[in-house]
Amino acid sequence: MSRLRPRLKSLPVLVVLAVLALGLSACAHLKPESLQLSQPAGIGPVKAHLELCTDIGPDENCGPNEDEGQSQYMLAIAVPKGSVAPQTITAVPKGAGAPIAFTRNEEVTKALQDLAQEFEGEGTYPPEGTESAGYLSSVFDEEKGEIREWSIDTEFGLPSAADGGSFGGPFSALVVFGWRKVDGTHPADRPVDCYERVGMEDPTAGCGESAFAEIGTSDLKIAPPAPASAFVGGKVTIAYPFDFASTVSPPPGFGLSASSTLPQATLKLSSTNFAPGTLDLNTHRSPAETRSVTVTVPKTAKPGAYDVTLTAATGAGGSVSQVATLKVTKPKLKLGGVKLNKAKGTATLSVKVPSAGTLSVSGKGLVKVKKKVKKAKKLKVTIKPKGKAKSLLAEEGKARVKAKIAFKPTSGIAVVKSKSITLKKN
Repeated sequence: MSRLRPRLKSLPVLVVLAVLALGLSACAHLKPESLQLSQPAGIGPVKAHLELCTDIGPDENCGPNEDEGQSQYMLAIAVPKGSVAPQTITAVPKGAGAPIAFTRNEEVTKALQDLAQEFEGEGTYPPEGTESAGYLSSVFDEEKGEIREWSIDTEFGLPSAADGGSFGGPFSALVVFGWRKVDGTHPADRPVDCYERVGMEDPTAGCGESAFAEIGTSDLKIAPPAPASAFVGGKVTIAYPFDFASTVSPPPGFGLSASSTLPQATLKLSSTNFAPGTLDLNTHRSPAETRSVTVTVPKTAKPGAYDVTLTAATGAGGSVSQVATLKVTKPKLKLGGVKLNKAKGTATLSVKVPSAGTLSVSGKGLVKVKKKVKKAKKLKVTIKPKGKAKSLLAEEGKARVKAKIAFKPTSGIAVVKSKSITLKKN
C-alpha cells in the first residue's frame, strides 16, 4: 500500500502554492487522497494511480464545473533520479466526457523550479534525490455545469542504484497539478508559467495542488554472464550473477526457467527457484548469489552462436531475463611437421590440441600412444614402428606407415585425422 501525505515537509513551498491555488478557476482538480503507488508484478515498474474531478466541494466530492471556455493542465511528477517516465499520460474519463491528453514538456518543471526560487528559503523543487517529469495537456473544452471525473494510470520504470545495481526503494512520487487559461490573448503555445496573473482576483495560470506517496519496492538484476563456448556433443555450465534489493516485507520469491536457441539442447538448472537472503539494512540488498544453467550440446549441432536465456519470475507475473551467448564449435586438431630419427627408425610428429582431453595415435604397424592434457597445447608424439613395419624398416631401411591421430575433448565429440609417414633408418 502507498502512504499518502498531502505535503512534503522537505518542500514547504508547496504550501505556498496551495494558498496561491485557492483563487484559480479550473475544471479539473486533483481528487484528495487519490494518489496511490503499487508494484503489481512484485518487481519491475511502479504503477501510479491518481484521479481528477471537477470543482471539489467542502466534502471533498466532485461538484459541477463552474467554468466555460478552454483550458490547459500542467502536471509534474517528481520521482527518484533515473526513473523512466512515460512520454505521454492520459486522464481517462470515468463515464461521460472527453479525455485529457498530457505530453512531456519540461517547461512545466522549469516553471516550478522558478517558483520555488521566487520563494527562497521555503524549499526547492524537485526534492533532493528526485527528478521531475513535466507534462502539459492539449487544449481542453470546459463543460459548465457538468460533473466529471478522470483516472490516470501510468508507470515509471525503476532506476538503478547509485552503483548501477538493483534499486531497493522506497519509491516516492510527488505530484503537482496546475491549470492555465487559453483564449485569444492567452495562446496555447505561450511559455509555461506557474504564477501567471492579471490581478489577484483573476489568475490565468497557477500550479498548487499536490500529493505525495511512497512505497517499498523490489528489484532483481541478472548480470550478463561471460561468453561461453562448447564443442559439438559437449556441455558447459553458464553462471548468472543475481543482484536483488527490496524494501518489501516479505520480499518476493522467484521461479527460474531456461531456454535456448540451440535446437535440441538439454538445459539443466542449478536450482529452479531463487529466494533472496537476508537483506542488508543499509543497502537493502541480499547477499550476491549465482544461478547456473548447464547446456548439453547435441552431437548433431551446427557450429555457431546461440542464446541461452535464464528467466526469473514472481508469482505475481513479474519477470526478468538475461541472455548469455554460447559459441558452439567442432574441436580442431592441427598436425605439424614430422622430424625423422634415422638412427632409431622413428619420427616425431607435432600436434596441436584445442583443449583438455586425450590424444591417441595408432595405426597398422605402429606402437599405440596415448596422452592426456589439461589444456590446449602443442604436443610432440613419437611414431614408433612394430611388427611387419619394423621388420621392413630393418630390411630395406624405410617403411611407409599411416598414423591415425584422434583427440577426444574432456567434453565433446572426438576429432580424427590421419597422416602418412615414411620412416627411415640408416
